[in-house]
Amino acid sequence: MRTQLIGDIRIDRVVDMEGPFAPLDHMVPGAPAGLIDANAGWLRPRFVEAETDKLILAFQSFLLRTPRHTILVDCCLGNDKVRHDRPQWTSRQGPWLDNLRAHGVEPEDIDIVTCTHLHADHVGWNTRRVDGRWVPTFPNARYVFARTEYEHWAAEARAVRANPDLPPLNHGSFDDSVLPVVEAGQALLVDSDHQIEDAIWLEPAPGHTPGNVIVQIQDPRGRAVLIGDVMHTVAQLGAPEHSSRFCLDPAQSAETRLRLLDAVAETDTLVLGAHIPTPAAGRVVRNGDAFRFETGEG
Repeated sequence: MRTQLIGDIRIDRVVDMEGPFAPLDHMVPGAPAGLIDANAGWLRPRFVEAETDKLILAFQSFLLRTPRHTILVDCCLGNDKVRHDRPQWTSRQGPWLDNLRAHGVEPEDIDIVTCTHLHADHVGWNTRRVDGRWVPTFPNARYVFARTEYEHWAAEARAVRANPDLPPLNHGSFDDSVLPVVEAGQALLVDSDHQIEDAIWLEPAPGHTPGNVIVQIQDPRGRAVLIGDVMHTVAQLGAPEHSSRFCLDPAQSAETRLRLLDAVAETDTLVLGAHIPTPAAGRVVRNGDAFRFETGEG
């Protein structure tokens, strides 16, 4: 993704992983069987691998630089983590930290970290291992978590601790990538409509998780929205009523997604998704009774 400018706000992406992930019927249960073929002109090969028809997904953060703050949205997979039932995420030695530094930003430069939700692939770089302990990766940052989201997972964590037969919560990520931030005193629990800056705020987007949020960026010279996992793949634009298999409340997730798409379609709003692969940013346009994604890049 080339740098995007919304007024004085600079947006860059920091990639942790990108590539073919899974077939559509695995990722989005119930999606129409012919959806990819019907939308092949704009889906293949950028968003769907032509040879296998696997969805191409990215795992990425967005770096926002304003005149006042350096802000990181979502923290991907992390390194050195053990992720139960996710062998491809376990003991990773990925390039994310180097990719951040390639933008001229050190971990100490981050002022604010916010996670759209607290799944394992959005919190991994919240912490890193130092001398055998998980410590906040960004020592000078406030970690802004939606209170509804944090309290949901904190309650789930208590239930897991009370029943050792249950699997680790969120593949173990709550314990190694969320609690150490709280214990270090760097977490700030906020309402789901929290204002980060005058032009940047959180907005409730429940369904994928109970406290899921999106990040709105608005300036007289432009507008962008960081949608997190409201939409996992742009293929969902062809059948937006269908939610991913990872949504805790699929019906509410679909309602949230449809409301968002109706608001941004046919506007100049730049849409950036946590899992939308290169170039990661584009605009939503109507396509008959559904939608499609236009990147403005050949």
